[in-house]
Amino acid sequence: MSRYIRLLSLLLILVGGNLFANEQIYTLKRGDTLYKISRKYYISVDILKTYNGIKDPSQLKEGTEIRIPSLYTVQKGDTLYSISRRYDVDLDNLIKINNIMDSTRLYVGKKLYIPGSIALPEEQNIVSSPSIYSTEQKNVLIWPHPGQRKSLKGKVTGIIIHGNKGDKVVSVSSGHVVWVGPYRGFGRVVFVESKNNYIYVYAGNEETLVKVGESVKKGTEIARLGMNVHEGIPQLLFLVYHDGKPVDPYNAPRG
Repeated sequence: MSRYIRLLSLLLILVGGNLFANEQIYTLKRGDTLYKISRKYYISVDILKTYNGIKDPSQLKEGTEIRIPSLYTVQKGDTLYSISRRYDVDLDNLIKINNIMDSTRLYVGKKLYIPGSIALPEEQNIVSSPSIYSTEQKNVLIWPHPGQRKSLKGKVTGIIIHGNKGDKVVSVSSGHVVWVGPYRGFGRVVFVESKNNYIYVYAGNEETLVKVGESVKKGTEIARLGMNVHEGIPQLLFLVYHDGKPVDPYNAPRG
C-alpha cells in the first residue's frame, strides 16, 4: 500500500506543477493582508482580487486559500491567442487578469499572469474518437473516456480527457484495483494494476464504482467523471506507470 501512497505523492509533485502552470496557493495567516501577500509575490492587489474573485479584502479570514497565478515572459512571435492556446486558458480571462487594453502592445519580455492552466507542449496533438469505449474493435486503442484528449509531455507523461460531469470512466486494462480514494486536487482516484505490473491511474472522478481488491476487465466502468477544481471544468487525468516510471499512455498495453 505504501508504494501507491508514494506514487500519489509523486503525482502531486510532478503533475501538480506541470498541469497548473506553477500556480501557487497561499493560506492566510493571522495578521496577513492582500497588500502583504502582493509584496511577497510581487503582484498587485488588484490582480489578486480579480484572480480570486475577492470583493471585500477586509472580510478575509485566517485559513483562506489565496491563489497566486504563474508568470509567463512573452517571447518573439507570441500573440495573446497563441499563449491562451498553449496554456489552454480562456483568451478573455487572460486579457482580464492582465488588464490588457490594447492587444497590439504585446512586446518581447512582457510579463503575463497565467490563470490556473494546463501547460501544453508545442507539438501537442488533440485527438477525439467517438468509439473508444468499445472493446470489440481491433487495432483501436481503448481509452477511459471518449472525449477530446490532450497529451502531456515533460516531467510526467499522461493524457487529459475532457468530458461532461457524470460521464462514465472505464478501465483500459484488466487487473486488480489496488487503490481508491480522494486525493487533494485530483478528486477521487482509482489505481488499477495489471498482471504485468503496469499501474493505470484515473484521477479527477466525482464518484468511484469499484473497491480495493476487485478484479476488473477491459471496458469495466470504474468511476464517474468529476470537476477539475483548478479549472472548474470536467477533466479526467489518465496516467500509466511501470516500475515507478511514467509510461506514455499511447504505448501502454491494453487488455
